[in-house]
Amino acid sequence: MFKFFKDWYDSHLTDPNQVALALIILSITIITYILLATVTPVLVAIVLAYMLEGLVNRFKNQYNLERKPVVLAVYFFFLTTAVVTLFMLLPLMLEQLSLLIKSLPSILNKSKVFMSSFTSSHGLLTEEQLTSIFSSMNAEISSLGSSIVTYSLSSAGSVIEVMIYMLLVPLIIFFLLFDKYEINEWFGKFFPDKLDLSRKAYAELDLKIGNYIRCKFIEILIVWILSTLFFAILGLNYSLLLGFLCGISVIIPYVGAVAVTIPIIFVAYFQWGTSSEFWYVLIVHVLIQVIDGNVIVPILFSDAVNLHPLAILISILFFGTIWGLWGVFFAIPLAVLLNTLLNIWPRTKGAT
Repeated sequence: MFKFFKDWYDSHLTDPNQVALALIILSITIITYILLATVTPVLVAIVLAYMLEGLVNRFKNQYNLERKPVVLAVYFFFLTTAVVTLFMLLPLMLEQLSLLIKSLPSILNKSKVFMSSFTSSHGLLTEEQLTSIFSSMNAEISSLGSSIVTYSLSSAGSVIEVMIYMLLVPLIIFFLLFDKYEINEWFGKFFPDKLDLSRKAYAELDLKIGNYIRCKFIEILIVWILSTLFFAILGLNYSLLLGFLCGISVIIPYVGAVAVTIPIIFVAYFQWGTSSEFWYVLIVHVLIQVIDGNVIVPILFSDAVNLHPLAILISILFFGTIWGLWGVFFAIPLAVLLNTLLNIWPRTKGAT
């Protein structure tokens, strides 16, 4: 056993470059874990900056332009798009969410009728048990509005904090793009000159993570637009809200697709029952998911991600346990990061 660990240590942690990279990774991990609430806006800004970096490089290289004018143009395009989305689409989605919450009691009543006919024929639950269950659910829904108001009043500080972040994140994005090379040089002063492995790891991660974020953003837009468009054409209620949920669901592979299908089935069933419209919505949703998984993802992510589905699921569970919802959202980029580090980590001669 001791020989096994000694051989592993000799093959992985004897070179100064390996030790330096390991210390850098450990330090960043500890700082991020301890200061997660503080660095979350910075992480969000880094993700968005990576997304915009692709546009900057494309226009700069294609038209042979200076970087900073291109950064200004791309940044103001991003701000315009964000403002339009925030003040036009967000109120519509919140309105649809409010209508959905208000319609929950009627949905529960229809659910009770359906469950009564189903359980009476199979003898699973008595009428009294069903009445008790749905009465409790109705009571929870009726108190939902007052709970939201109470939470809003008690979390005024959090609202102010969110507003501050909404101002800070765009500024951080701007400086990450506009002064990218200066920031890299400044951080480089704190590390020894001979860190070839760390520089190689940074270059590889910069490419892989940047490609992943940009491709994932494109995938979200495609699925969001297609789902919203077809749901609206078919007349499904809350089409914008459900289409947005379909787009966001692709951030969490496999799990997201299953989770977003449940509200779509509920809304479609209680709108149309088992009529042809219900099946049209279900077929369209499944087709979009199939096209996403078999056409869009292979085209966009052919070079960005090369992870086994089991590794993706384990990453979602692991990082979700550590960092909660943020860990779920960032699970795949973190898994790509770990996979890239393992692939570029050098092994001395004689290593197995």
